[in-house]
Amino acid sequence: MPTDAKTLVASLLDGRARVGDGPDGKNITLGKRGTGSPTDRLRAAYAWIVRRALRTSYFDVEFGPRIELGGGDRKVALVDGEAYASFVLLPILTLMTSRRLLILGAPGRGKTTVATLMALIAGDSLDEVRRSVQHGHPQLTVTDLLGSPLPAELVRAERTDEIRVAWRNWITRRVKIIDEYNRIPTKTQSALLSLMAEGYAEMYEQTVETGRSAWFLTANDDLGGGTFPVIAALKDRLDAVVRSTPFHSEHLEVLDRRIARAQRPEEALPDNIRISADELTEVDRQVREVPIPDAVREIVGFFASQLDFCRQASTDFERMSKDTLHLSGRKLAHVCNEDCPLDKQAHICSQAETGISPRTYQALFHYAKALAFFRGQPKVSLDDVRALAPWILFAKLKPNPQSAFFQKTENATYANDRAGWISQLFERALDQYAAYGQTRDEVRKLATLAQGADALQPAERAKRRDEVRQRMKWLLDRHELSAPVHEDVMFLKGIYARLGS
Repeated sequence: MPTDAKTLVASLLDGRARVGDGPDGKNITLGKRGTGSPTDRLRAAYAWIVRRALRTSYFDVEFGPRIELGGGDRKVALVDGEAYASFVLLPILTLMTSRRLLILGAPGRGKTTVATLMALIAGDSLDEVRRSVQHGHPQLTVTDLLGSPLPAELVRAERTDEIRVAWRNWITRRVKIIDEYNRIPTKTQSALLSLMAEGYAEMYEQTVETGRSAWFLTANDDLGGGTFPVIAALKDRLDAVVRSTPFHSEHLEVLDRRIARAQRPEEALPDNIRISADELTEVDRQVREVPIPDAVREIVGFFASQLDFCRQASTDFERMSKDTLHLSGRKLAHVCNEDCPLDKQAHICSQAETGISPRTYQALFHYAKALAFFRGQPKVSLDDVRALAPWILFAKLKPNPQSAFFQKTENATYANDRAGWISQLFERALDQYAAYGQTRDEVRKLATLAQGADALQPAERAKRRDEVRQRMKWLLDRHELSAPVHEDVMFLKGIYARLGS
């Protein structure tokens, strides 16, 4: 939210306030409530939820210079800049991008309430939202979830394509809420997966499309505490995870007032912060146009390569990845031991059991664009990525508990705090990038050698291939075989192949 007077005035002028000519010169007039830009209304929605609906004292997405007080387990960081509550910010960003968010937390922490508020902001009435919420339970069938054929059609139809299906109305709503998704039976989870992954459902040769949708799923925990294990493919389709915030005793008075008024937060949403489906589509279009600087993509790529690398997975460079390891049915701990010469404290590849898929990094970039847009920034910054990485990677990265990193006393708490663990992974990767950066720059300069390769004469091709070969030899002779070196060698090998084809 704007924190200085100049920014605040500019924000107002982009919303209800308008400057025009009056009898005494310039004057300011206010338009009707709800006529501000969709972005302003989304910012206002965030502020209203934090201050009026889901009161919170926990603002864990921070931007600006940090000041640290205390030390050890009493260390508190203050920032001289913006601060947001992830529990409200992530749902707003999910609404902006039409992606899929899992909200985790103990019962009664506001998970379903925040999802309901997103549907109300998107223009649904409270009655419509209540009817459309899908409540997970052990008896939920595919028919309960999707719909059923009309009985008369089953009697009259001679072919399956003549059977009309009465689809459930929730399927086509802009905001979809699945409450306690880990209580849904496995077979019904598969039907839900098709909806989320493919965007349509099929029954009796009839189909229904979900359309552009923001999905909000809730669970009390995501570690097997539900009635049914969640199938891996369904988990993989979740773009981000956020945790409900702890309750702070300063808000007990608010709870008392709500009892006196007999009113729930979702019953008091102001009309002037609602947004139409067309406006949400336009917001997402603008979000997608927010540029990501090359330097930011480069650092994210460096981080990704660190996580996926496994030196002991194979003797072939092309297969030195954790995918190779897992396809053979082995875990990282089987090979990440004294046989691997890399320092397990320095190299973050030893901490994570898994790497990250391209789909996950697409989600990270999309959310980062949305966050920059929400903050009013012209481009994505490294701080945007840093703030979102713990929530985008929360369900994707699995720690390797046998890593030497977790055996150190000062790191033991990271086994309990997944988001904090991912944050330190990212910071360590940044430190390594700074140390390795000059070598990386020298390697990446050789990308120009592959330009116009198809038109090169044989002698020039041979000359360029020799230059690439010499740089690869220099890398392997002068540097330890680690994740950054492995990625650069593969980069150069790709150039070498293009020059030879």
